[in-house]
Amino acid sequence: MENTTEVTRVDFGTRLAALLLDVLIIFGISFVAAPIIGGFLGAAVATAGAETMGGTDPAAAAAVGGFLGSLMALMVVVPTIYVVYYLIEGLTGLTLGKLILGIKVANQDGTAAPVGTLMTRWAVKSSGNILTILGTILGISILGSIGGYVGLIIFVGCFMVLGAKKQAIHDMVAKTAVFKKSDIV
Repeated sequence: MENTTEVTRVDFGTRLAALLLDVLIIFGISFVAAPIIGGFLGAAVATAGAETMGGTDPAAAAAVGGFLGSLMALMVVVPTIYVVYYLIEGLTGLTLGKLILGIKVANQDGTAAPVGTLMTRWAVKSSGNILTILGTILGISILGSIGGYVGLIIFVGCFMVLGAKKQAIHDMVAKTAVFKKSDIV
């Protein structure tokens, strides 16, 4: 039975603030990590390119390596940071933004949610991105299109937090809600 009167769910504004903090944190981590990792990838490409070109034009190999390293950083590092960052929410019910604001994902009755429930919420919340990534990796464009539509549904479903239950669509599916961390029993 749902217990929404004793434990108050967090409102849309607080959840939006946590999301904005998370976006800033992900951007900051990406801003630092992507060039470093991209530099290593680029150096590897430049070294391989210089050997392939017979070592005659190291400047051209370095330019190609720098470009490819940057491209790989954007295509691999940034999405990986995003996935890992939000996967932590699936394992703990927390992101750094939620932690800073003192809120956490729990069962809809205000009790601590097990990892399985949190992972279900994460999978539903991330389903659009998961389908898009799978479509890209597998070369199945329809999956990418479906992922876009699912992502739009999840995005619009986030505004359901404005309702009386203060649950987004992914919360409703997983039977979770967001509470002040101190209120979770």
